[in-house]
Amino acid sequence: MSVPTRHSLLIVDDEFGLAEMLCEMLSEYGYEVSLAINGRLALDMLGEKKVDLVVTDMMMPVMDGVELATAMRSSETHRSTPIVMMTSLPSAIPRRYDLFDAILRKPFTPELLLKTLHSCLATEPRTSTEHR
Repeated sequence: MSVPTRHSLLIVDDEFGLAEMLCEMLSEYGYEVSLAINGRLALDMLGEKKVDLVVTDMMMPVMDGVELATAMRSSETHRSTPIVMMTSLPSAIPRRYDLFDAILRKPFTPELLLKTLHSCLATEPRTSTEHR
């Protein structure tokens, strides 16, 4: 699957091996990819650089994926940025699933990830009152 424009992604995951693999794979598909190891660092990076989409793990130290998404949805600057949640918990539903544009269960295939990213990036931006 090709990427029509060079979209900027932020991967947020404390599992360094998985995060590095995702960064490398998505870079090969034409995405510009940055990496943060927790939600707090992700928010710092978002303050310095605009990204088109955030892919975050659910369970992380310092600030988890739900806390990151809550902070982003409360921010005028990042309110409409699509957020994809990744989780390895088989039946976990984030307590605020309405914060996310998509939820991927680990393990997922590269094809599913690319399809999900493409779909989220092609969707109309979220408004302050809209939740998916």
